[in-house]
Amino acid sequence: MKRNYVRPLFLVGCLIAVTCVAMAYSSNSVGPSPGVGAKAGIVTLSGQLTQDKVLYGGNGTVALSLSMSADDVLDLEGDSPHVDLVIVLDRSGSMQGRKIQDAKQAILNLLARLSKGDRFALVSYSNGVRRHSNLLNATATNRMLLDSAIHEISASGGTNLGAGLQEGINVLLAARRNGNLGKVILVSDGLANQGITHPAALGNMASIAVKKEFGVSTVGVGADFNEHLMTTIANRGTGNYYYLENPNAFAAVFQKECHKTRTAAATSVEVGVPLASGISLVDAGGYPVEIRNNQAIFYPGDLLSGQTRKLFLTLRMPTHEEGTFEINGISARYVHKGRPYTATLSKTLQIACVKEQDEVFASIDKTEWEQKVLRDDYNKLREEVAVDVKQGNEKGALDRISQYYDKQRSVNSVVRSSQVADNLETDLEDLRGFVKETFQGKPEEVAHKQKKNAKALQYEGYAGRRSSK
Repeated sequence: MKRNYVRPLFLVGCLIAVTCVAMAYSSNSVGPSPGVGAKAGIVTLSGQLTQDKVLYGGNGTVALSLSMSADDVLDLEGDSPHVDLVIVLDRSGSMQGRKIQDAKQAILNLLARLSKGDRFALVSYSNGVRRHSNLLNATATNRMLLDSAIHEISASGGTNLGAGLQEGINVLLAARRNGNLGKVILVSDGLANQGITHPAALGNMASIAVKKEFGVSTVGVGADFNEHLMTTIANRGTGNYYYLENPNAFAAVFQKECHKTRTAAATSVEVGVPLASGISLVDAGGYPVEIRNNQAIFYPGDLLSGQTRKLFLTLRMPTHEEGTFEINGISARYVHKGRPYTATLSKTLQIACVKEQDEVFASIDKTEWEQKVLRDDYNKLREEVAVDVKQGNEKGALDRISQYYDKQRSVNSVVRSSQVADNLETDLEDLRGFVKETFQGKPEEVAHKQKKNAKALQYEGYAGRRSSK
């Protein structure tokens, strides 16, 4: 289908620019030099550039795919690890009815699946916060006590999310360490409107999880919570974020989080990227980036037993003069069974700044570039479009999609990836239609669709960028 939003003159210019290098790319290119790898303990770390040349005077961005693989160290049919789970449940007035009932039933179902070696605690919040129990082993007697506490919970009042989050964290901090793997699961269906409400402050609260070797995951349900807030808490708490349009999915999420916690092989994972010669780390698969001692640091969460995770990092090089840049010592620090390890890439990754566009195109690794577009670029686009939709900016969303199409199609005219071509012709058309449909109807209907569709789109992008290999 021909798109009316593609600018004909722009495409003609792109075709003229890339035709002269397409044959050189397909016949002469070998792409960047082979990737590098290293192993320490149970984790193997490897890196591969999507291209090893940037254009003089250009934006200087280049992507690096970073893979982390954990050995399969768990026998889940034998002596599997135990967990310490703390559920922090929203019991504000907006949770009345099906939401609170489905959440309570899901907690009861989760309790029934825990073993005696697992420990469980329950916190709930509305205007204030209540700790229904400390961490208790999931024995028959303790289940009866917890079941009674769960049945007594009712919904009313406001949303002091910060107090609930802090209390859930305090439960784990105060508990005697016994080797169990810890997780706080925060549930909310509304806006934090009491106590600490700023996303950055709540994210900082959750960030203690890294040092204390547990995780904070978040679950947003319905159309009225702040997805940016819940994502920020999960990112800083090195946990996972979930969007539930339907509250009957609580049970599946709780079970999934329990399984992920139980099978975590490498915890407190910290990735470090040394920065030199003006190099900067622009993006790390969507995770927050800190700069310390000329090193970019981010925390991508636990690595499960037997799991391989692949993230795409976006680096930027100065392009005011020709030359070669070197990246040395990318590392992944983690903890396994209480012992710290560090895997460090020992070989140097080199990126050259050149004046010839055909050299840049010829340096592209088709496989890595293709994966970056499909898994990272496209999902980042969905997250950005979600913001436009939430803000009511239909034109901005459609323009963003058009600009993305033009940029990726220009490069793919040389790389010639059929999967990328299909993404541009099919998925982008669907995305465009999704945006248009959101803004059709009566004002109150559009307002509801904005909130719901923005959350769904943001979650799809968030999950897509963090999926396993």
